[in-house]
Amino acid sequence: MTIHSTQRLQSLYVPVSDGVRLAIDVWLPVERIARGERVGTAFRATRYHRAEQPPSPDPEADSNRAAGELWTSAGFALVVADARGTGVSFGSRTSELGPREIADYSELIDWVAAQPWSNGRVGIYGTSYEGQAAELVASVGNPHVVAVAALFSPVDPYRELFYPGGCATSGRFARWMCESQIKDGVAGAVERLSELTGLRTEELPPPPPVKPVDGQEGPALLEAAIHDHQRNVDMQKLWSLALFSDDRVADLDWAATTPASARQKIEAAGVPMLIRAGWLDAGFAAGALRRFATFANHQEVEIGPWGHGGGTFADTLRPSGTLNGNPLSPESQDRRLAEFFTRYVERGERPDGKCSLTFGTLGTDRWQSLDSWPPADAEVQTWYLASPGRLGRRPGPATDVRYATHSVASTGPTNRWLAVDLGLGPAYPDRQRADRALLTFTSEPLPADLHVVGFPVVSVRLSTSGSDGALYAYLEDVAPEGEVTYLTEGSLRFVHRATTAPSEPSRLGVPRSFARAHRLAVTPGEDLHLAVGLLPVAAMIRAGHKIRVALSGHDAACFERYGPPEETFVLKLDEHSTLDLPILSPSA
Repeated sequence: MTIHSTQRLQSLYVPVSDGVRLAIDVWLPVERIARGERVGTAFRATRYHRAEQPPSPDPEADSNRAAGELWTSAGFALVVADARGTGVSFGSRTSELGPREIADYSELIDWVAAQPWSNGRVGIYGTSYEGQAAELVASVGNPHVVAVAALFSPVDPYRELFYPGGCATSGRFARWMCESQIKDGVAGAVERLSELTGLRTEELPPPPPVKPVDGQEGPALLEAAIHDHQRNVDMQKLWSLALFSDDRVADLDWAATTPASARQKIEAAGVPMLIRAGWLDAGFAAGALRRFATFANHQEVEIGPWGHGGGTFADTLRPSGTLNGNPLSPESQDRRLAEFFTRYVERGERPDGKCSLTFGTLGTDRWQSLDSWPPADAEVQTWYLASPGRLGRRPGPATDVRYATHSVASTGPTNRWLAVDLGLGPAYPDRQRADRALLTFTSEPLPADLHVVGFPVVSVRLSTSGSDGALYAYLEDVAPEGEVTYLTEGSLRFVHRATTAPSEPSRLGVPRSFARAHRLAVTPGEDLHLAVGLLPVAAMIRAGHKIRVALSGHDAACFERYGPPEETFVLKLDEHSTLDLPILSPSA
């Protein structure tokens, strides 16, 4: 457990309070330390292997070489840890991001702060799972944690990833759990993934092997750690028992792993946070805006046309765009992250209380900054769904429209939920063909550009032939030549239709709890009043283009089916069938 201050990279075990040994990699800015300077530390914890087995022990061959160079060249130490029950760390996992795991990270940070080369200040960062972990560590109140960067990660994973609108993305998280357990070395995980995907076990590519700790005993210790991993819990079996946000089962409590539920503790810690999200990356932009509008701690938020992790471009209105240049490129993102940590971890500055939200608008190169949400110049424009398939500024005559749902309706293999795990930017090819299976309402060509910013809301009154079901609503741009472009979507399982307050399209959309305690029964043939909150977006719909609302009863790409196979909806079109569109005034 000895750290050599002249060695740039070293791998070792650190025991935590219950005796479990956790594997860490330590990168040091050896030149600064040789001058007797104390340095700040950037800390990242992962359940996906802290590093891959390198072809040689040289730092240049390490899979974290780029991160090591980023941080050490900026004068920081970098510490990367394997979560317990993963990688080469010992122990087993009874949950994902549970209290014991978060306590582990806080204890590792205490260990880092006690090193003779440390200035006692640590910034914790990460993407996706790791970003959620970073935010949960902030809630512990560790005095050494002085900055947090939660990048492309959820503030409420139930709403933003696993059950958007109360509809399970079950196929997605079943694969995630199998793939994670394969990384953990759990016996039988490959066979379970084979059953899930229909691929033979030999067709499933194995993950790169994990890097052992330094020393001749490293490989043997890895084998011993994997023996511990066999007791890891299979969270997939638990998720199917926790369908509502307030469900509690052994080893799974949505609130315990949700930064939104830890708001008061995070605020009390006073830790400044850098938040980054992509408009089309799962539901994480919704969480970023919810956090910005409701958390009192210092925040610097960026939302733009990024895919998951920020390494891909995701703007459906400009599908051929790239990440070249500021502020989009990974290099620019890394620079802003290092500058953020420099202020608080290196210099020990205190946040000034001034929060900022910087966002880019899809379809443009425009970026703008706000100090509060919603924008001061936001307004809501109401459009009406009318027959036959019209979307207008005035309601049409009251009429009923019957729609037979299609079980094969889909948003495709690279939608915002699936792209999270594919390493791709979300992509939605021309939706003309997909819309043939949907019920669509299309406006006349717009006389002027329309800048949509916020949470659109589609409200309808319908009855269903089933005793449950779901409504999927899509906001689309229809070009003069007929090409249909996806902008955003919302979903709502019918039993979750109860709301807790009026809708606020310009602020945070439709407030609802998704709690079992608030579920409402569905009776075939009885009218349901539905307010479907769409995920937030900033997009420029150009003059001459049309706005389209498309409705479906299913998305076969990754969602559970809640209605019967031959489900039919009857929509009551009248003055209550609306699209409330949040926009910025033309003078903004």
